[in-house]
Amino acid sequence: MTIGYLDLHPEQRHVLDQLAKPGHHLVSGPPGSGKSLLAIHHAAALEIVGRPVTLIAHSKLLGQHLTAGGAQLGVSLPIMTFHGWVHAWYREATGSPLGGARIGAFDWTRLMSAALHDTGRRGHVLVVDEAQDLPQEFFGLCRVLGMDVVAFADECQRITSTQSTLDEIEKALGGCGRLEISTNLRNPRPVAELARHFYPGLHQPPLPHRDGPVPVLLRRPEARRPFARWLAHYAETHRTLKIGVVVKHSSEQGELLAEIERVRPGLRPQIYVSAAGDARYRKVDPDRSGLRLVNRASVKGLDFDTVIVPDAHLDTDDPSSADLKMKYYVLVTRTRGELYICYSGDQEPRMFDGIPQRTLVRQILPG
Repeated sequence: MTIGYLDLHPEQRHVLDQLAKPGHHLVSGPPGSGKSLLAIHHAAALEIVGRPVTLIAHSKLLGQHLTAGGAQLGVSLPIMTFHGWVHAWYREATGSPLGGARIGAFDWTRLMSAALHDTGRRGHVLVVDEAQDLPQEFFGLCRVLGMDVVAFADECQRITSTQSTLDEIEKALGGCGRLEISTNLRNPRPVAELARHFYPGLHQPPLPHRDGPVPVLLRRPEARRPFARWLAHYAETHRTLKIGVVVKHSSEQGELLAEIERVRPGLRPQIYVSAAGDARYRKVDPDRSGLRLVNRASVKGLDFDTVIVPDAHLDTDDPSSADLKMKYYVLVTRTRGELYICYSGDQEPRMFDGIPQRTLVRQILPG
């Protein structure tokens, strides 16, 4: 369904109106406040009026969803990952390839030197989604290039080693307009209440008013087949829903997919593995309902009608660590409806200690 300007929440429309002003902008907000949606709307508006614009996505999977969102608004948006954009810009600016570099491992001195001699980017706009997961040096590079940057971020959802705080982004840009949205339009209230147990910041975002089902902590058998049968049955009885199965390791995606296809050959679940050699596993249809197996590293910025986390037992870190809390804050807030956090073994994962039954219902899946 196309969400036009008039369909947006008043708070979202206010932000879009403010973004029409020239210069850098930094928009912050909690999960479910519509940052990715606003990024699409703003980039589409710039494209329509002829401004050179590129939308930077955290991952290729998020880029596919943003592309679909732009198409619904009637525009074909140029969308790239941060890593891909840096490589493409450097080749265009210097005539030479940058060479292999891991994300976050760029030679920023070399890049800055090239930027000082590139004046062709002035007037261009970069709209950056999930900006908190990019290094602050990137925003300094954009400043040297004379580009306007419109960044959407939530520093409580940082999951990479190249992360930046809001203050670091603003400093790297040399100042910017700061805008904030606070209304959670995605999660039902019970999900948001669970998310509060993992919130890594100081000031909790306001709870949404919409009611919904209480999240479930599901003890599952260690064997994949009974769990695959349960997943298949859930998908068959909820055919109109988009169901995100978010796993920790890519190897488990493949094994779980094979097991689901054995127990329900006609179910046709989708799978996204960024490093897969087969192109079928690197593209999903964002509009198709059913099961979608994705890795935790690719889930930022996405949402689903139901979220199922199959492998909480693999998270053995200190349950009080900020990194683990932030990961689960991201995972929990991906759902628009039901949430199942699953584990195998005799002991409930320690990170759920102290969470009452009224906030997280305990259930057991028979073997």
